[in-house]
Amino acid sequence: PSPLERRTMFTFKSALLFWLLASSVPLLTSLAYFRASPVTDSLAQRISVSLHGVTVSALCIAAVLVGMVGTPRPAFGEPFRLLLFVPIALSVYSLWRFQGNKAIHLLQGVNLLWLALAFFFGGMSMKMMKI
Repeated sequence: PSPLERRTMFTFKSALLFWLLASSVPLLTSLAYFRASPVTDSLAQRISVSLHGVTVSALCIAAVLVGMVGTPRPAFGEPFRLLLFVPIALSVYSLWRFQGNKAIHLLQGVNLLWLALAFFFGGMSMKMMKI
């Protein structure tokens, strides 16, 4: 490969690595919820109120991986969009059932931002649209 192609490949790989690492940010929200949950709550309860960030990260990583592999499947677009409701439902559940300090709910803004990015990037990667 020419130097330009090598630089382009490096840039592409760097961008993918960046987005894969950045997609793990909502995991920190889940970790914060889990740690802020009262230890008197059952382990199942603590996990259930902190799953929202895990699902957001999974959706973001899936979108990046589909884009990285470069094999769009437009048929997966609708199921992907439907899966975006899972973290929304888990966030609502968390708002309702979380027993710790309620100020932690401000972290839901991070999840909403990343969920919007998952919707945007997921839609592009499923259809392989170019910006």
